[in-house]
Amino acid sequence: MREYRCTRNALYQHDCAGGDDIRERQGHYIHANSEEEAWQIMAMRYPTETTAGFTVEEWEGGDVQVIEIKRDKNGNIIEE
Repeated sequence: MREYRCTRNALYQHDCAGGDDIRERQGHYIHANSEEEAWQIMAMRYPTETTAGFTVEEWEGGDVQVIEIKRDKNGNIIEE
């Protein structure tokens, strides 16, 4: 299986940066056997948006390291 980044093409109904710019939108990361299968999964999640469709791109995520930044009561970063 491959991972695909899918984006809803329909305009968002609320006021936000992604309202009319799909580059600003949150991606849905879907594991599927093909782009078509990923599109079908999005269609099941958002059946009222199939006319506008979805953008589907093969995605190769990189290694991500999550770190915690601790702050003192004044908002200063605590070095460890």
